[in-house]
Amino acid sequence: MDTVIPQPEADINISQLDSSELDITVPYPERVHIATRYSEEIYNSVMEKLLQQCIDPNVPLTRELVATVKADIKEGQQRGYQVVGDNVDLLLKVRMMASDQQNRDIHWFHIFILLDEVSGIGLDTIPQNLDDVSLSDFLPDHNLTKSLQDNFTVLWSRVLTKWIPSMQCLRQSIIHHIPHQYQDTMSKKTDYVMGGLLFKNENLSEDIIDILKTLQDRYVPTVDCDKSPKVLDKIFFGGDQLTEERARNAQRSLMDGDSLFEMLQGLMPKNEDWHAFRIAFEKIIKLLRKPESAGETGTYFCNATVTNNSNAKKDPLNEYRFVREPFNLYVDVYIVSATLEFLGLSKVEDVHVPQAVVDGNVLTQRIWLHGLVRKIVQKYVTLSEQVTDVQDAFQEATQRPVFLCRADGCDHGPFVYKKARDNHESRKHSFLPSEEDVTESSKSENKETEDYIFNYGSLFITLGLMLRNADDAIKEGDGPRIINMWRTFMLIYRKEGNTKYALASLHLVGLLKGMLSPRDAHRLTWNRTVNRRGGKGKRVSNDFHLENLNLLLKNALKHLGVNLNEKTAAREANALQFTKDIVATFNNDLGIKKPEGYHKKIASEKDFITLLSEVHTKCQMFSFEIGREFHSFPKIRRNIFSGLKVTALKDWIVKWKKQWTEEQKLLNVVD
Repeated sequence: MDTVIPQPEADINISQLDSSELDITVPYPERVHIATRYSEEIYNSVMEKLLQQCIDPNVPLTRELVATVKADIKEGQQRGYQVVGDNVDLLLKVRMMASDQQNRDIHWFHIFILLDEVSGIGLDTIPQNLDDVSLSDFLPDHNLTKSLQDNFTVLWSRVLTKWIPSMQCLRQSIIHHIPHQYQDTMSKKTDYVMGGLLFKNENLSEDIIDILKTLQDRYVPTVDCDKSPKVLDKIFFGGDQLTEERARNAQRSLMDGDSLFEMLQGLMPKNEDWHAFRIAFEKIIKLLRKPESAGETGTYFCNATVTNNSNAKKDPLNEYRFVREPFNLYVDVYIVSATLEFLGLSKVEDVHVPQAVVDGNVLTQRIWLHGLVRKIVQKYVTLSEQVTDVQDAFQEATQRPVFLCRADGCDHGPFVYKKARDNHESRKHSFLPSEEDVTESSKSENKETEDYIFNYGSLFITLGLMLRNADDAIKEGDGPRIINMWRTFMLIYRKEGNTKYALASLHLVGLLKGMLSPRDAHRLTWNRTVNRRGGKGKRVSNDFHLENLNLLLKNALKHLGVNLNEKTAAREANALQFTKDIVATFNNDLGIKKPEGYHKKIASEKDFITLLSEVHTKCQMFSFEIGREFHSFPKIRRNIFSGLKVTALKDWIVKWKKQWTEEQKLLNVVD
């Protein structure tokens, strides 16, 4: 049963041609006045197709005719748009069960449509070539780590001015909103409308195909030439990792179609951020939290025990918002402790800001504060060196080594494997392993150089700042910063065995660097968040916004009781936005205020002081002493990529790059 709002058609009138010879329609939702948008390259491409495929060759063609069609199309030019969807899962239990009255397990698909706030108009519309992307381009690089170091400096400064009394006079100098290219645009309220319910289950193969077909028919701009729809412009279809994966697999199952429209290529599936970063949070908590460390002063679990915080011990995925608050407090404690150790001080009251800085202007204070913090960050957060190690190891894995026989005059070889070379030398030349063959690990087996308690603290700070930077980037709508976190988390997903989100991260990088046009890559980078009420730092991820809408819809559906069916459910879904607006208006008239957006309780100052004493005074976590170790975290490394199998990583990237390149070439042929 089709329950969506009827979709009108915008006819492009071409007076010089008979309507029976050329029928061009661009469907769009009238409620948001969505229309197509084209750069000059798009106009020229459309016109070339029209002239070659759609226009009767007997009709005389003139430059004026071409100009007329281009002008008519251009009149409808507006911002682009995207569709975001997810399943609404609802279990309705009956009080009195009978043969004709059973529990209902409902799985419907809920969508909303939002206008692009960054259009990308004017950028090149020709897709890039994935073949031109090197394997190392998929990995974090030094530009990324430099950007992260700068972001960490700002985040670290906020912590110091919050918890160190003498630095609170510098609060006016900290950067509350990290600037970016579209900061003014991202401070405005986002335009979006509800798309209603589709009574399909995305978990079923035939249903996800029907969902894609419905979305393509309604929202993808097409040209109907000789009853053969042609995709004029693709739109993004966002969702969590499962939705994106199923959508891509559904498209892959239709790769034998005769046109992009039949292959459902009018939609470009993409991963949204909230679900992905929540998975990263789960993996990081599991790295840093072990119940057996409850008695080891300074560790996560010991901190939770000392402050009697049961929320900190909950499941980090299902109880995300409860675990995140104490985790952020612990990160603050480690940051302040590391700062005190760097300054050679024992307590926060000993920190003194030079009087010239206190009396200086905002710029003077910021230069001094950031100069100090940057040095501290460089000591405790060594991302640049860690990325260099990964890149170097990756290059070695990419370039297969060649081993030559070291005996004078022997021309046997070269050998692909070192062991084969050594066996040859042993059999033919009676060689014994030389000093250079002895590994560094065996040389330094009895020489300890690490402080593993220091490593734990540095690792905690690094991972904590990464998560905090991801949250801050979403709040500000900072697209490139969000993408940087995807690229960094990709290696953590891979190392921790979460292959699905590792692949989602890899695919996102592949889209941006080698599969999309520069315009679409720009749109994908920047249009990832929703501002529900306007203002700086008020944005949330698209999928988080949909989760909230789904919660409202579920509550509305539950109240229908026995009257719940597709017709009433469609009515509730279509009226959801209006219901929200009405309730908000009544609350405003009655003076009822309800907190919206991110909710963050003020961390207990008492808990902070207690934990700082535990970490800095008792544990002395950041006073480097060789040989120290937590028994629950033996030989822990401060390198966040420690344990990553680089050779397997290389093979994995090669495999998927090859597959996506072949798919791209096939689509180019069809197009």
